[in-house]
Amino acid sequence: MMIVDRRSCIWLLLIGVLSCSPFRSKELVPLPIFDNKNLLDSSQAQIVFNYSKYFPNETELDIAIITSEDEKYVGIKRRNDSLVYVDNCDKVFEIGSITKTLTATILAKFVYDGKVDLNEPIKNILPVKLHQSALNGKEMTLLYLANHTSGLPFVPDNLSTDWAIPGSPYQHYDTAQLYDYLSNRLVLQCTPGDKRVYSNLGGGLLGHLLTLISKKSYEDLLFESICKPLGLHNTFVKLNEQRRRELVPGRDPKGQIVPNWNLGVLAGAGEVKSSVRDISRYIIANMNDTTYFLLTLKPTIDYAEHVTAGLGWAWYNNNGKRYVDAYGGTGGYSCGVIFERSDRNAVILLTNVSAFLASKGEYISRLCRELYDSIPSDAERK
Repeated sequence: MMIVDRRSCIWLLLIGVLSCSPFRSKELVPLPIFDNKNLLDSSQAQIVFNYSKYFPNETELDIAIITSEDEKYVGIKRRNDSLVYVDNCDKVFEIGSITKTLTATILAKFVYDGKVDLNEPIKNILPVKLHQSALNGKEMTLLYLANHTSGLPFVPDNLSTDWAIPGSPYQHYDTAQLYDYLSNRLVLQCTPGDKRVYSNLGGGLLGHLLTLISKKSYEDLLFESICKPLGLHNTFVKLNEQRRRELVPGRDPKGQIVPNWNLGVLAGAGEVKSSVRDISRYIIANMNDTTYFLLTLKPTIDYAEHVTAGLGWAWYNNNGKRYVDAYGGTGGYSCGVIFERSDRNAVILLTNVSAFLASKGEYISRLCRELYDSIPSDAERK
């Protein structure tokens, strides 16, 4: 995000100064209700309206609602204080920290193919000596980076924390700065493997380590491990002229267009862009696959009551059901996914709502949750 996600919202509230007041220049006109199974039903349209009043004009929402029987793609835009349907399911948004699940999936592919071991200490991969690689006799490993138990801080202390910088504070953070931090400044916050502490540094470092192992760029690994097998055509890291034509501009809390974020050497923490159709293909693979996508969902640590972490993903265990979710955001975008492997239900939501706005009221996570709860279970459908 910065990368921003639900787990860093409290921290953002402390450093943010932007207003979260609803946009009240005019009374928001709700979506028209049509008898069309490919659009939102009346209850779902009301849910979207309830949150869209907090978003500026030119906000776009790209929604996928998936069940074992159907896939529905719905695009919505706030235009002139009215909500209207638009066709944007192949448009591209920044997905922030959902990138970390993709990075973990690339790692799972390496493990599945026998290229690496999850328990490999990262000191064996890096070309520099770590200032601190272990605590209480436990080494940082690839597994601990992927499930956020590495002991690393949220960001390295030689990175600017001025999140309002256009283009993100990460944009100039390069390999030399990362290695300087790892070699001369790194101090673990807790014993590796013992405690889950969310870390953008950990997600970005994992992506970098995968490039060292493979001698390929992060974007090449993304294409080979995920995009090509799943047929994803609008998922990538770097922008070019052609890709920009499919991009929905990111916007700040007042609705002004902002530069896209560049995460430098930490790209694996949150620099991927994608469309709701592509993310849907990715989530469907997570719900159905039995190979390396499934490996990312295997439990690695119970870090709170009813809450479990896999590789990149986290889920809630409740009455035999496992609701998997992930959220992400940048200076101009916020997004979320929720799915359940047993019922094959999922909601994907991509927006160009700034994380600086969305995090104030956890608007995106709450909107995702309410849309997900509106989906009938398999038993109810029958």
